[in-house]
Amino acid sequence: MNSPIENPSRHGYEIHHDTCFGCGKENPLGLVADFTFHDETGEVNFTYNFKKLYNGAPGFVHGGILSTMLDEAMGGLCFHLGYIVMTDTMSFKFHKATPVETELLIRAWPIKKAKRKVLLECELTSLNGEILYVKGEGAFHILPPRFFSEKLTGGKIAIANELLSVNKLKRAHLFDRIET
Repeated sequence: MNSPIENPSRHGYEIHHDTCFGCGKENPLGLVADFTFHDETGEVNFTYNFKKLYNGAPGFVHGGILSTMLDEAMGGLCFHLGYIVMTDTMSFKFHKATPVETELLIRAWPIKKAKRKVLLECELTSLNGEILYVKGEGAFHILPPRFFSEKLTGGKIAIANELLSVNKLKRAHLFDRIET
C-alpha cells in the first residue's frame, strides 16, 4: 500500500468531523471525548469528567448521556479497527449512579467480528476500576464503502479512507485473540 499514512489512528477526532457530538472539538454542547485507542490492549480506553451540564438527578450523570458516551466509545473503537459502522443494538446495565465532576475511566473492547457486524463490550468505572457504574454491549452493522461520504467525515474523506485501511491492516490481528 503506497499511502502517506503509515500509523493507525489513536484518537476519534482523526476520522470524525469537527462538530461530532461525541468527539468534535468544535461542538460547544458536545462531549468532546477523546476515544483513545491503545494498541497494547486492543481497546478504546480514556478518562473523562462529565460536566455538571450533563446532570440527570442533581450531582449524577443523565442515563441518556451515559448511553451516548458508551455508544460513541464502541463506535469509535470500530473506526480504530478499520470499519465504518452504524449502531445496530445496544444494552446497558446501570450498576450505580454515576457522579458528575469526577474523573472516570471509559473502556470499550471487541468481542467478535461476524460477517457484517462487530460485537463489542464497554464499561464505565472509577479510575482504579473498583467501582463499576455502567456495563454494556453493542452490535454494530458494518457499512459498505459507498456509505462513507463527506457527510460522515466532514471533509476528511481522503485521509479517513486511508486511515481506515491502515487501521484494518495493522489491527486485523486483534480479532485473532478473540472468537470470530
